[in-house]
Amino acid sequence: MNIDKFINISMRGRVAYGISCLENALLSFKYDLNDWKIVLNYLWEFTSIQYLDDWNDAAVELIPENLLEFRMYEEHEFERLSKQEFVYLYNLYQDIDVSIDKLIRSIYELGVSHVYTEIEGYGESSLKSLERLVNVMFINNFPLPSIEPFLKYSIKENRGWGNKFEGLSR
Repeated sequence: MNIDKFINISMRGRVAYGISCLENALLSFKYDLNDWKIVLNYLWEFTSIQYLDDWNDAAVELIPENLLEFRMYEEHEFERLSKQEFVYLYNLYQDIDVSIDKLIRSIYELGVSHVYTEIEGYGESSLKSLERLVNVMFINNFPLPSIEPFLKYSIKENRGWGNKFEGLSR
């Protein structure tokens, strides 16, 4: 895929595309998306959240490699995850493919690629992050979502971040 197709899509639209990629990967493994609602709901908050810090706190805790560093909730001071969510995700992540970890990490890196900065030009840093995410999809032969639904989220809105919208898991 030519990443230049995303130059007019806002940050919110780019992250939404990344989350849609994750959903496609999960479906490729025949995972039930309902089992992944906690992860997907936290990630989809990016499209409507006021402060990126709130999303960042949750997303970094969702990365399987990060979460699995701890065997018990009390071993870490989680900002957003409850004990119940931690236990659920700890069990969910036990036997997942490494590509799912890479995709969740890539979505996080995409979401924070312009943190504390104004998006200049076409947001080249986020385009590079998105390209790495798409490469994970290609390497693992996961189907890419259509770009068409994301074209409406313009980089010309809200200083490159785009207007808020309700991003919903399938």
